[in-house]
Amino acid sequence: MEMKTVQELMAASNGGPETVPERFVRKAEGVEKAAAEAEADGLLPLADEAPIIDLSLLPPSPPPPASAEAVADELQSFHSALTSWGCFQAINHGMTGSFLDQVREVAKEFFALPSEEKQRYLRADGDMEGYGSDIILSDQQVLDWTDRLYLTVYPEDRRKLDYWPQKPDLF
Repeated sequence: MEMKTVQELMAASNGGPETVPERFVRKAEGVEKAAAEAEADGLLPLADEAPIIDLSLLPPSPPPPASAEAVADELQSFHSALTSWGCFQAINHGMTGSFLDQVREVAKEFFALPSEEKQRYLRADGDMEGYGSDIILSDQQVLDWTDRLYLTVYPEDRRKLDYWPQKPDLF
């Protein structure tokens, strides 16, 4: 099933929520039910902010200078973040703020490109990598209101360079 890009859907909606396709509308009771089920399964309830994980406390090779208790606590936080949220904010990862700002700027430039340019990197059916929107698994699936560019970075031998944009130039 082919989906329009978020930009095409926004243009078609003329800014009015009544024209947003039903596939993108999450019912409040559905969110509340999912949160209650997660809590019943022993997962943490939803919070206002994503969990923060200190990567300097996780065990690399060689072991970190942190205490065994601090490492165990951070591993438990990591597990909890993944099971309750599916994501987390990483700190002490070794990337500079200026590098991350540059990555954000290049990403903004890519998503601001004309649709025809982004379509050159469209993901193939059944493939996670490339440009596009949600992979649709069922007709009842509620979709995210987003376009994505998913690329494998490491290991380098698994990079699919056909999906790596030529524009913007710094990409």
